[in-house]
Amino acid sequence: MIDLHIHSTASDGSSTPLEIIEKAMATPKLDAIAITDHDTIDGVKQVIEKGVPPSLAFLTGIEISALPLQGFEGSGSFHILGYGFSLHDKTLNTTLTRLKQARAGRTPRIIEKLNTLGCSIRLEDVEQMCGQGQIGRPHIAAAMVKKGFVGSFEEAFDRYLKAGKPAYVDKFRLSCREAIELITAAGGIPVLAHPGLITPNSREAMTQLVDQLVAMGLEGIEVYYTDHSRDQTAFLADLAEKKGILATGGSDYHGTLKQGTEIGTGTGNLAVDSALFTRLLLALETRRSHSPATGRLEENIGYHFKDSSLLTTALCHSSFANEHPEEDMHDNQRLEFLGDAVLGLCIGEMLMEAYPEINEGDLSKLRASLVSEAGLVAMAKNIDLGRFVLLGRGERLTRGHEKDSILADTFEALMAAVYLDSDFKTTYDLINTHFHERITSVFQGSKAEDYKSSLQEHVQEAGHEAPSYTITKESGPDHAKIFEILVTVGNISTSGSGKNKKAAEQNAAKKALDALKNRPV
Repeated sequence: MIDLHIHSTASDGSSTPLEIIEKAMATPKLDAIAITDHDTIDGVKQVIEKGVPPSLAFLTGIEISALPLQGFEGSGSFHILGYGFSLHDKTLNTTLTRLKQARAGRTPRIIEKLNTLGCSIRLEDVEQMCGQGQIGRPHIAAAMVKKGFVGSFEEAFDRYLKAGKPAYVDKFRLSCREAIELITAAGGIPVLAHPGLITPNSREAMTQLVDQLVAMGLEGIEVYYTDHSRDQTAFLADLAEKKGILATGGSDYHGTLKQGTEIGTGTGNLAVDSALFTRLLLALETRRSHSPATGRLEENIGYHFKDSSLLTTALCHSSFANEHPEEDMHDNQRLEFLGDAVLGLCIGEMLMEAYPEINEGDLSKLRASLVSEAGLVAMAKNIDLGRFVLLGRGERLTRGHEKDSILADTFEALMAAVYLDSDFKTTYDLINTHFHERITSVFQGSKAEDYKSSLQEHVQEAGHEAPSYTITKESGPDHAKIFEILVTVGNISTSGSGKNKKAAEQNAAKKALDALKNRPV
């Protein structure tokens, strides 16, 4: 069983992205999920960063609100689901930032209308319902329920918030074509969400609508959905088969914002066959194997190869080469070896030029930080490298395109390929372009954060005993803990807090250092 339409609202009593994973793991027979928040991938990023249990298949997802096509304006908006896209696609992220800003500007206007209608709601009330999530109409509806202006989430929409009602405010939306092309360009599969809710919903109208959207690049429709009737489901399944497009399904879970709907089962009438997920994965694999990687990646890098075989080799992981001996491809391990040296030399020269006053030891530390696995992964994600790596089936199934070791190694191989295809100056300029901002950030961070070392040096010069650090409190959920640490230096004790022990220690050390320096002699 699968559920490819789940929302992480992060609001009062509802589910954060990480809680979604816990709920999914506790749902019997649920094999795969996708989080499809409205016009944002922040929740998906949180889940990927934290890590998904290997027993649960997880697919990147989103639900984009789009302008309805001509003749379907009564539907308010069309919702285009996207699956399996790259989280680091630059155009996707830029567009979602624009949509987020438009959504933020819409909320105060809705609140203003509600106030004129006698519903005294403040922005602060809505923010309480939203928590750290992205504010939307569901959170306004939840605030209205809490204040007693309506009796339910559905009543808030039916009386005030949906299209045509007195508190409705239209928002900036992409066209259907733009939404579909955005998802496709990011490497994903675009799917029409809950077509049974679109009006007019006659079979003839729906067939014409799907034909128009397929011509724009749509690749699937959500056949199995909580609010679809049996007749609608049967018709949509037949339509997907006739048009040669994918069928998907999901609950449209919204936590407590949509009472009675549960992950995996919807309102108790849903059980989406895992075979649909297999077909979706196959479509994604087919796309990746037939899509030319070079053009998009070269744009991201800012360099176009004269010898394209060098780029292909740089992207070839050993798992792919081992599984495809007939293609006579070499893996990227030798290029990785060379790239390590090229990066080390270029970064070293950049640091020498940028910071002539820094000694050899500190330069070495800065270079080590920049060319560490974490540093290289950050650069790889910045150019959306993972989606272009050639991986064997086993690595693809275990999300190898997101593994830090593979991203770091491939980035080194890529820089070596640039060097072999051009010259040292071209490679140096390219690396400088990508690393310049991070060099500044790492340098400032190393100065700003090393209060522990400064405190240690201060007490040693004064002849005092070394500082001692003690954890005094841990608070918050596992995914968002806050640590409090007490540092004691002689007769001075200061407390600091942070999102991890290191940050808390640095905060406490800074306060202790300030106290020692300001103490009367």
